[in-house]
Amino acid sequence: MTTLRRSLVIGAFACAGALTLTACAGASTAPTSSDASMSSSTASTPASEPTMLPDGEITVGLTYIPNVQFSAFYLGVSEGIFERHGLDVTLRHHGQQEDVFGAVLAGEEDVVFATADEAMVAAAAGQDLRTFATSYQTYPIEVMGGAGLGLDADGLAALEGRTVGIPGHYGSSYYAALAALYEAGLTEEDVTLQDIGYTQLSALAADQVDFILGFRNNELVQLEAAGEDVASVPISDPASPRLVGPSLITVGTEVSDEVLTAVALAMKEAEQAVIADPEAALDATAEQVPALSDPAQRASAEAVLAATTELWMRDGAVDVSLDTAAFDRMGEFLAEAGIIESVPENPYVDLDLS
Repeated sequence: MTTLRRSLVIGAFACAGALTLTACAGASTAPTSSDASMSSSTASTPASEPTMLPDGEITVGLTYIPNVQFSAFYLGVSEGIFERHGLDVTLRHHGQQEDVFGAVLAGEEDVVFATADEAMVAAAAGQDLRTFATSYQTYPIEVMGGAGLGLDADGLAALEGRTVGIPGHYGSSYYAALAALYEAGLTEEDVTLQDIGYTQLSALAADQVDFILGFRNNELVQLEAAGEDVASVPISDPASPRLVGPSLITVGTEVSDEVLTAVALAMKEAEQAVIADPEAALDATAEQVPALSDPAQRASAEAVLAATTELWMRDGAVDVSLDTAAFDRMGEFLAEAGIIESVPENPYVDLDLS
């Protein structure tokens, strides 16, 4: 088998760039003219007292410790973007062992930034979780491995007979593995899905597995930064995704559609601002992650951020609207795969985010 260099370790990116929404991003994408003009007009708007929405004081849960993946939220708060949308936002980071949806279900958060696939699974189990905006328009988890094992030539068919490392038989990475097998016309019996915890890179480097399920804006960034000859393949056709990734999620109808719309549009504007000025985004992140004062850590975070911004784009522009057809496909797939018994009745809130 093709062996990755054994000197590859996770630590180089762990402090500044490790991407983990459910458990543990290239050159920067240039802003579109509309994105740039929005940023410019925002910056030149005379200061005025914003009108707060009724019930606009909300807490947004970020499902990991402070990290560059949340830069749009940090910049959105520090630059007053949420405030201009009538919101008083408090950001709440989760602990490493905290349940993803525990705080929002307990009323300690109004909105949580988490993956829509896990929200649908929880909703199918009886929790009234509803996705109302999608940040990552491209699903971030892909199958990765050293070149020479057939991924680049044969695509997902190369998984047959191989060992694939996943954190465990749960969560987004597991669902992504099942989706990749489904796309390839394979079943779990055709591969070995090996639980390796969050040691994907070290397991790959040590030849413990042939392939891993990793994030385009984390593991792939690290592999490429280390100079590895690596192939990475989406788990399904990007034009008709079978899973939906990082999104904004709320509980039932407890938060009004007006406030949810404001949160979604503020996130969109904040993402546009990140693309227009990534250095400002890194500065805002550094207020939360002091390690970014180290030039090497900041460079690592910059690479992760650049790859992350690419995932926000649809048809060349930032978009936070839901792909409801993707939600329908996701429900059907999760049910067919046996992850859920039936598709939840109201897995999302279809807002006008145009």
